[in-house]
Amino acid sequence: GEENQKYHEPWVNDVFQAVRSMRSCLPINDDNDASDDVSIYSLIALDIDGTMVGEDRIVNPDLVEAISRVQSLGAIVSIATGRTLAPAMRVAGQAGAAGPVICFQGAMTFDQATRSEIRHLRLDEQIAAEAISALTSTVPEVMMFVGDDVWVEQRSEWTNEYSQRMGVAIRDTGSLLAMAARRPTALVGVGDPDVVGPLVESMHEQLGGSALVTHSLPMFCEVEAIGAGKDNALQHLAAEIGVGQPGVVAVGDGKGDQSMIEWAGLGVAIENGHPGAIAAADLVIAPPDRSGLAEFLEALADSGKIGPP
Repeated sequence: GEENQKYHEPWVNDVFQAVRSMRSCLPINDDNDASDDVSIYSLIALDIDGTMVGEDRIVNPDLVEAISRVQSLGAIVSIATGRTLAPAMRVAGQAGAAGPVICFQGAMTFDQATRSEIRHLRLDEQIAAEAISALTSTVPEVMMFVGDDVWVEQRSEWTNEYSQRMGVAIRDTGSLLAMAARRPTALVGVGDPDVVGPLVESMHEQLGGSALVTHSLPMFCEVEAIGAGKDNALQHLAAEIGVGQPGVVAVGDGKGDQSMIEWAGLGVAIENGHPGAIAAADLVIAPPDRSGLAEFLEALADSGKIGPP
């Protein structure tokens, strides 16, 4: 079946062989001009949590080195994360990944070089109001992201920890509902996974066609504008910089990465990641604590398949 075709056994040492053989699995589209030669990858999108960093949230030196090498060969390395802008930018800085940052699960793409937004989708007021009502009536913590501020109706130990961990300012409001007109970039409900799972399902049904409802962690229910999603953001960015689909690499471990892994010319998942991400991947690599991503990028560089757009 198609799934078996896509799935490759997890590897550790044969990474080079795996990458070298990738060419034979890639569709060669005769309509593409020579600059779209599938053997050259020019845009590499990396998820942060579970892909670039493990539980310790530390970007290891071998990954910094691998990213630097790939960029020196002319490729653009972009972060693609569910995180908000400030924490995403911080990791981009630590890793030395200089390409545009895709954050908020694809709702915003930010150009680090010009410090300006390339793309920013915000929730419609009516949809934001519906989502706020559904979230606040079901889970204890609801955060509204407007710009780089996080608004809450009440603070808790969890929100204070989140603020410290992510380095974002938490602002207080008497009513999130009254702020729907500010058209937030994202709404995030946080609660018990047993409650959040069904909530994601019901909100997906309720808002299906008008908002993107995602579930990046078991205790999170995220709501973003309908055109968000890492795949859409990556597609838009690739078009902006003139890289065809075959020249894009996407690496991730979560359900929110599945769509971009599926779309990219070379989709890569992490071996202990979400089953959907693994099924969508051309290649499965080791997790951050075993330097899977760093090894993969080095192998890609060794294979001579990296070049400028």
